[in-house]
Amino acid sequence: MTALGINFSSRDIDRFYWSKPSTHGKPEELTRIQNQIDRLSARYIRMCDIEPLPVVDMEELDDEIKQLEKVKTRIWNEWQDNLISEKEQVR
Repeated sequence: MTALGINFSSRDIDRFYWSKPSTHGKPEELTRIQNQIDRLSARYIRMCDIEPLPVVDMEELDDEIKQLEKVKTRIWNEWQDNLISEKEQVR
């Protein structure tokens, strides 16, 4: 079969693939917590469209998001401290 003068076959191997998203060296736990925060935030936003507003459920989600944000901050700070100490050891 030809298209635009190029010969190709339907039996050619498909070499396309999606690469894994870059984590920029972040710890796996930090990435997992960030994904969980994103999911809970999306759920919170979807709940805002419900009439009447499920205030109790939204408050629980908000509390859980705040708790995960604290964990994320702690993990981030530990990671940054480790990077700084590794950099100082190299010197």
